[in-house]
Amino acid sequence: MTENLIETRSVGFVTAEKRIIDGISISVKRGEFVGLVGPNGAGKTTLLRLMIGVLPPTAGEVLLEERRLQEIRLRERARKMSYLSQETSTVFPYPVLDILLMGRYPFLGRFRRESESDLDKARRALAYVGMSDFEDRYFNELSGGERQLILFAKILVQETDLLLLDEPTSNLDIKHQDQFFSMACELTREKKAVVAAVHNLNIASQYCSRLILLHRGRVAAEGKPDEVLRSEQLDGVYETKTVVTRNTSTGALVVNVAPRAQAGRYPMPRIHVIGGAGSAINLTRELVRLGYRISGGVAHEYDADQKLWHTLEVPFVSIGAFSHITAQDLDKARSLVEEADLTILCSFPVGPGNEGNLALAERARRLVILEAGPQEEPRIFFSQNAQAVFYSLLEKAEHMDYWQLCEALESGTIFSSSGEQRGGYKNQKGTP
Repeated sequence: MTENLIETRSVGFVTAEKRIIDGISISVKRGEFVGLVGPNGAGKTTLLRLMIGVLPPTAGEVLLEERRLQEIRLRERARKMSYLSQETSTVFPYPVLDILLMGRYPFLGRFRRESESDLDKARRALAYVGMSDFEDRYFNELSGGERQLILFAKILVQETDLLLLDEPTSNLDIKHQDQFFSMACELTREKKAVVAAVHNLNIASQYCSRLILLHRGRVAAEGKPDEVLRSEQLDGVYETKTVVTRNTSTGALVVNVAPRAQAGRYPMPRIHVIGGAGSAINLTRELVRLGYRISGGVAHEYDADQKLWHTLEVPFVSIGAFSHITAQDLDKARSLVEEADLTILCSFPVGPGNEGNLALAERARRLVILEAGPQEEPRIFFSQNAQAVFYSLLEKAEHMDYWQLCEALESGTIFSSSGEQRGGYKNQKGTP
């Protein structure tokens, strides 16, 4: 067996109107799950059609197991590779079982009918995708998602070493997306190879062993998901600002679009967030979504805010768990708060270990104090000194609740007016 199942060498495809694929050279090995990613019109579907032989390249060549694809007869190709298209419609009312048996045609001789073994393979594949009860249903009466699962079962029946999938889960809900890609991953453990055009970058990150990022018919980046799914690469290709974080449960990368809070304002204002005990998590995520530049205060190791800031690569000062903020720690953090356009003090219990963060708030150019919400930690004090410092901050700070702040941040009005809301602040016990 050759290691490379399929390879394209400087392959190109040009129509009378435009150049769709421009000199792409890639190879796919056994056991790989390769995701083709990129925006609409990047060339993902066209590249798959060139690889399967539906379209002849106008430049370069495609090799299947080191043989030129054009020299391999269609029946032999169909024994080696299978293709799942985006299009799932059919005008003929075929029973589902007949659709699956079409996957056995490359292995049948002339005038030879399907054997009991072929029927058994079809029914086993139908059971594998969880649709045994659909055997006698008509394909044209099924939903788009049901058709997609049936067609996946069909290429399982075809028993090829290479599977080419074009947007295979576009009609599936999240449960069946997970089922589909999990089954595709299982095939790679059997030394089969899967190449899939995938729109959902988060799905691609979770399941694909390698990604190829296409942009205007060319390869913009290639490698493991960690190497490809980077904002500095994605922003230019997708022509939007992205934020890449990591799912703490699965370890997979998560890609989101970060819309700008104020169109045309560049650079975005810097906001310094002083949190603790997880009080800054929702605010941090909202600021990232809105596209603001963020810095964090001094955070203890293993604190939920510290973990999120570390994952998002937010500048902050980290200290050991249960330790006190020292003068040296404050020196490191001072420039972060002094350079910020706005500092936000979240609601968290203040004790000897984190009292220094109040000293940082005193250095803010402009300070907003968040009122404690119903599901948040109350702002309580474990020393008279901390309480005194906080009350002195109230004299110069604005204050608002979380939703007022989010509205002002999203509209940008927080930077277009002073927004002073001093006085009337009440702590958790209702004492002014």
